[in-house]
Amino acid sequence: MKKILILFILVPLLWMVSCKNEDENNNNQNTTQNTEEQEIQTFFLVPSPEDVFGFADDESLTFDKNLLNPTENISKYHNDIKLQEFNFGVYAADLAYCAAFVKKDETSQYLNVVRELSQNIGLADIFNESLIYRIEHLTPEKDSLIAISSDTYFDIIRYLDRNDKTTTLAIMAAGGWIECMYLVVNLTEFAEGDETIQKVADQKMVVTNLWRFLEQNQENASVKTLMEDFKKVYDLYNQLEIILDEANSPKSDNNEIIVVGGNSKIVINESQYYELKKVIIEMRNKLTQNNVTL
Repeated sequence: MKKILILFILVPLLWMVSCKNEDENNNNQNTTQNTEEQEIQTFFLVPSPEDVFGFADDESLTFDKNLLNPTENISKYHNDIKLQEFNFGVYAADLAYCAAFVKKDETSQYLNVVRELSQNIGLADIFNESLIYRIEHLTPEKDSLIAISSDTYFDIIRYLDRNDKTTTLAIMAAGGWIECMYLVVNLTEFAEGDETIQKVADQKMVVTNLWRFLEQNQENASVKTLMEDFKKVYDLYNQLEIILDEANSPKSDNNEIIVVGGNSKIVINESQYYELKKVIIEMRNKLTQNNVTL
């Protein structure tokens, strides 16, 4: 872009002769640039597969089929597009959970549900035969799941962003994140220094970004009502303290200002953890229309 601007300065007569064509090209370039910038911003605000499935490294987590949103619940969402979009995220997280533990029967069942919902909410082009084949032929290695999840993540964001469906993306992202956290908090009891508990606390930035993305789309009535439920989660994460280890943090030249990027830790105590667990379970069961509280 800088080279183009320099050329315009050096040869203004040429620019005058071709101004109409260049204007059109610039408009196209600006449109492309704006689209790319918007996509980058969206990628930043929407939880990535690594954010959502990063707990898979924790060997203390186990597979519990009873935690999954039952596939038969899909019939409850047929008349509510918001519930379809939210539970697309829920079922996608359940699908990844099943696949991560190489549960072939359950993976196949949840793949069918995700595929059905993808057709209902306009994502049939993403969940094509190629993707279905890759999921059905997953290898036991976690990298196989992460690769598919990442590819699909970028495809979905690009597709929805370019088709002015960011409200759908916001609701889906919230559903996926809530279900992942629902699985984790139901598989983990609080213990000081536990790595999984720390990972739960570290979701503070993810929650902040997701909340910002919901805010950007709150003119949509479904997003606005979803925010009313999600605000409890957001408020709880806002209460978590970020502690700087001043002894090990880099200082500026005047030895007073702590440099951004120094050692820090997000702290969650036992009461905060169980309050967060309660709120996540309530929101998840409300929006999946499950009446059982674990």
